[in-house]
Amino acid sequence: MSSSSILVTDAPGGTPPATTPEPARFAVHAWTPGLRGLAVVTQLAALGALLHFTAQLWMEISEGTQRMQPVPIAIGLVLRVVLPLAFVSALRRSRRATVGVDTHQWTLTLRGGARMEIPFEAVAAVRPWRLPLPGPGLALRMRSGRAFSHALEVEDALPLLNALGQHGALGAAQSHTLVRYAQARHALWRRRWYHLLVKFVFFPLVPTAILFYSYQVISFGGALGEYRMYGLDAYLRSFGRYYAPISLCLLLFACFWRVVAEGASLLAAWLLPAWARGVRRAAEWFCWLVYYVGTLGLIGARFMM
Repeated sequence: MSSSSILVTDAPGGTPPATTPEPARFAVHAWTPGLRGLAVVTQLAALGALLHFTAQLWMEISEGTQRMQPVPIAIGLVLRVVLPLAFVSALRRSRRATVGVDTHQWTLTLRGGARMEIPFEAVAAVRPWRLPLPGPGLALRMRSGRAFSHALEVEDALPLLNALGQHGALGAAQSHTLVRYAQARHALWRRRWYHLLVKFVFFPLVPTAILFYSYQVISFGGALGEYRMYGLDAYLRSFGRYYAPISLCLLLFACFWRVVAEGASLLAAWLLPAWARGVRRAAEWFCWLVYYVGTLGLIGARFMM
C-alpha cells in the first residue's frame, strides 16, 4: 500500500476503501521580522559595496588609469561582500521549513520540528514581499488584522499560491509582478557552484594567458623567456600579477551586467507580463555573451589598435 494514503475501513460489498491524499508540501524559508531585517540590511550593504567597486572600475576604464590595486580590492571584496553574503547564506539555511497544504488548513513546519497549523479561514490575504530580499517571498495577513509571525521566502511562489488558491481568495497575488519575476528567475537562472567556479576562476585564465603570453614574447623573446632567465618563482609571480586584476575586473564586470539583467527582467514582469520569461531568457543569454564573448572581443580589439 502506498504511504501517501490512509486506510479507513473495509467497506461491505467490496467497495474500495476511502483514501485521503497526502498534503502538498513546499520547501520555504520561514523568517521572523527581525532576522529578515538583518538579512536584508546585510545584503544591501554587500550590494552597495559591489556597486562601489564596479563604479571605480568603470571610472578607471573611462579615464585610462590603473589606480585600483588587486590586493586592496580583493581584501575589500572579501570583507564587504563575501563574508556578509556568507552570513546571509548561513541565516537562510537556519530558516529552512516546509509548508503542507491539505483540505482544511496549511501547516508550517520549522527546521527544529515546531509546527504551526493555520486554518484557511484565518488568513485574510497572501501578499508578495514588496522588496524581494533576501529572496522573493510571501507575507500572510490574518483576519485579526495582524501579520503572521513568519514570512515565507520561496523562489517560485506560484505552485504554493495555486494550492492555496483552491481554499480561499488570494487577491492578485498569483498575477503580481514580483511573483511573475520570481517564477521566470527560478526557471531560467541556474546558480550552481561549479558554474561560478568556471565563470570566475577558470575562464579568467583565458584572457590572462593571452595577455601574459604577449608580455613574455615582447619582454623576454618567448613564452618561457622569464622562466629561463629568472626561474619559476619569478615566472609565476608575473602570471599572478596578470591573473589577479583580470579575475577581479571580470567579477565586477559580471556584477554590473547582472544588475542590468535583473532590472530588465523586473521591468518586463511589470510592463509586459506575457513576455516575462522571454525577456529573462534573453537577459541570461546577453549576460553570457557579454561576459564570455565580449571579454575576448575586447582583448582582440586591444591587439588590433
